[in-house]
Amino acid sequence: MPIDWAGRPPTYPNRRAFWVPAVLSSLPLPDILINSDDYNRVMLLAERSFHTMPYVSAYLERELKRAEVCDPWDPAGVSMGQRVMFRLDDEPRVRLGMLTYPNRPFGERGNVPILGPVGAALIGMHRDSVIEWLDQDQVRTLRVVDYGW
Repeated sequence: MPIDWAGRPPTYPNRRAFWVPAVLSSLPLPDILINSDDYNRVMLLAERSFHTMPYVSAYLERELKRAEVCDPWDPAGVSMGQRVMFRLDDEPRVRLGMLTYPNRPFGERGNVPILGPVGAALIGMHRDSVIEWLDQDQVRTLRVVDYGW
């Protein structure tokens, strides 16, 4: 099924513009809580990766802008370097991974890079939170089962 886009894709000179497929714009977004250290570092990554990964960069920026930011020592949602258990779509299998920065070895077992679609969806999420996003013209669903141990 083709995706019904709300408006035209943005022109990239104004990278703050972010278009959302109409099928996703009506879905509720979960509350996210990010500590200030993660917020600053991930925002910098999103800005620097815009020209090579415009969709992930824009998605990350949108998530960070709507996030509640807390002090680094306060409990937050899924944070960088934390292990997280999650489900993708309606799979019965629970996945286990660690949210990582791009400097970690690619493909290292269990790494979930923040600059990937799953990593961008995980940041700041809480237990039992659900979020949907578009991945290669397909709506995907992610549910956080547990995190932070």
